[in-house]
Amino acid sequence: MTQASLGVTKKEKGAENVPIFLKIDDQKLVIGTLSIDKCAQIHYDLVFDKEFELSHGSKNASVFFIGYKKVIVGDEYPFYFHYSLTFS
Repeated sequence: MTQASLGVTKKEKGAENVPIFLKIDDQKLVIGTLSIDKCAQIHYDLVFDKEFELSHGSKNASVFFIGYKKVIVGDEYPFYFHYSLTFS
């Protein structure tokens, strides 16, 4: 995950603090708090090697998460070279 951003809020003032939650295995952790007034986006450098769930604690705001998924083929990566030798 690389970023969490606060979107449109339904309240006029927008002073609500929005906690960002990460659920992995049976643990639910707070990994940040967004606020339109103080911190509308948080940059992360998080890598997960198992299934996870992201959520937020606001009924009045939208939160957008940005990241990417990288598929690693084989345990040898990045030192895996595929080649073949032919002897006659």
